[in-house]
Amino acid sequence: MTAAIPDDEQALLQQVLSSQINIPPQPAILLEIDKLVSKPSNNMVAIGNLINKDVGLSAAIFKLVNSSFYNSPVPITNIQKAITVLGLTQVTNLIKGLSLRKAIGDQGVAFDKFWERSQEIAALCAIIAKKQISACNIAADQAYMAGLFHECGVPILMQRFPEYCKAFRLNSGSNWPDFHDEDRRFNTDHAIVGYLVTRHWNLPEFICQAVRYHHDRLSVDHAALTMVSMLRTAHHLHSRLHRQGDPEWSGIKSSTLEEIGVDDDIATEFIEDVLDKFTQQQS
Repeated sequence: MTAAIPDDEQALLQQVLSSQINIPPQPAILLEIDKLVSKPSNNMVAIGNLINKDVGLSAAIFKLVNSSFYNSPVPITNIQKAITVLGLTQVTNLIKGLSLRKAIGDQGVAFDKFWERSQEIAALCAIIAKKQISACNIAADQAYMAGLFHECGVPILMQRFPEYCKAFRLNSGSNWPDFHDEDRRFNTDHAIVGYLVTRHWNLPEFICQAVRYHHDRLSVDHAALTMVSMLRTAHHLHSRLHRQGDPEWSGIKSSTLEEIGVDDDIATEFIEDVLDKFTQQQS
């Protein structure tokens, strides 16, 4: 069941709908899993059978559970065993992330580049969360999901307004537009659109808040502030990886890193370690 939306957020929803912007519904497989999870028996066999019907999802689950992250002594080839190792919460989160692109759809250089960027930022978030689990208390899979969803409003607006990311298209995906300016031009906000997606998809509330305020760290409570700080750090590291400028970083670096438990004296070492781990994962 979709969480109730407060009155002020309902007004935002009406604003989005009045612009004929379509919020993708939660995929049927997630609705089915929610029904099975809510049953007292919590039938893991039924959940496994449901996942097995989607070759792409089951392949992604096996890829994750057999990765170096879990370091299984023998390859896991049974979906029930994979769910047991990963945990149902992480499996559900993984399915949500994998279903996002399919639900929004569309193709082309701009969209491909967007998803590539989102996946890289999500991977960086997961690495940061794993390193800082004792300080942040945010699981790596939650951080990864936040990274995937935090700008999901962008491709939705790209579909509704073909010129929304005109600069992105003209440069074959090599540039990243100023979303603040684009939002002002089209009288909408990709952060609000993304927030409504996360609410409809029943993501954890702190992730919903982080999606809504990922450009405004000081508007959220502590858990969401930590997640936004992870996102902002991942954005900076992504810029470094692709040799792009990040003029805002110098002004927020200390407070952002402090929020995720990184002191100034170890900041350089921390950043280099995250980048090294990311590079190793991609190789």
